[in-house]
Amino acid sequence: MPTTGRTYLRAVGILVAAALVSSWTAPRAVATPSTPEIQAKQQEAQQAQAELQRMSDELEVAVEQYNAIAEALAETRRQIAKTQAELTEAEADLSERRSRLEERAVAIYRGEDAGLLEVLFGATSFEDLIVRVDLLSRIGRYDAQLVTDAAAAKRRVEEIEASLEAREQEQAALKAKAERQAADIRAAIDKQQKYVSALNAEVKRLIAEEEERQRRLAEERARAAAAAAAARRGRPATPVGDLPAGHPEAVDIALRYLGVPYVWGGASPSGFDCSGLCMYVYAQIGISLPRTSAAQFQAGAHIPPDRLDLLRPGDLVFFGTDGDPSRVHHVGIYAGDGNYIHAPQMGDVVKVSSLTERIASRGDYVGASRF
Repeated sequence: MPTTGRTYLRAVGILVAAALVSSWTAPRAVATPSTPEIQAKQQEAQQAQAELQRMSDELEVAVEQYNAIAEALAETRRQIAKTQAELTEAEADLSERRSRLEERAVAIYRGEDAGLLEVLFGATSFEDLIVRVDLLSRIGRYDAQLVTDAAAAKRRVEEIEASLEAREQEQAALKAKAERQAADIRAAIDKQQKYVSALNAEVKRLIAEEEERQRRLAEERARAAAAAAAARRGRPATPVGDLPAGHPEAVDIALRYLGVPYVWGGASPSGFDCSGLCMYVYAQIGISLPRTSAAQFQAGAHIPPDRLDLLRPGDLVFFGTDGDPSRVHHVGIYAGDGNYIHAPQMGDVVKVSSLTERIASRGDYVGASRF
């Protein structure tokens, strides 16, 4: 492995975190089309993402194990260094004591030991001589014991050093094994990340295809709705050049109330119905709208149902029974990207839905109003 140590594993952890972040996309406040094929592929992608997270957790465990082994190895090496210093000191002490003992032995052999002469010629009686000879013997034995003790101490230090070196080898092997395990997990994570990315790309492709299919179908249904509205003498379209700029800020306001429950007749943040939501949101930007969806349909500049290309965020979009503009019963706020915000029905909440999907499936869109 070209790089070892805690820095390597920390870098691996950072790369895994980056991989997980790059594979996650923040939810948008828009509705996306869904089909059984898309749902199956999304589920597969979610399972793959969960497996990627599990592998990342496994890498964290490996990193922590590596850190513990590396710390223990560093401590063992500190102990080895300390023991080597103690061994050097013990060797010097043993050498010094051996030298002294050898010097004493040579001096006694040559008759140069003043202590021996004092013992032999300084005794005042035979009993005194016996005592002095015994004392001299004890001193010799003490000197020899000092050498023996120093040698034993040196052996103990050597044994400790050998034990520490064996432990160091074992810990170094464990450290290398942990590094290899981390590398193996990282390689598996790279492979899994590619798999997750491929699945996410497939999901996006399927969604894009479904959006395009719905868009084409919505355009067809919108043209049919426009023709039907014209036959029923629906509201005339405002010339494109006369359309006002609109109020995209209404979308940001409406998004604040996602999740507010539908309440029949509701027109406040405690509960909204469809027209109550639109009336309340537009009131926040100083525009007073009629109370009902049918009345709101008659207000403002009119965009016919077959001109989806003219829709701008903030426009009100309307729906009539069987696509009849004289039977408008529902309204929402266009949010862009083929989606709208509305309070759908009893038991539901304010949410974002797909306008193109509704047009494609129900065909009840009758046009929009801009203020």
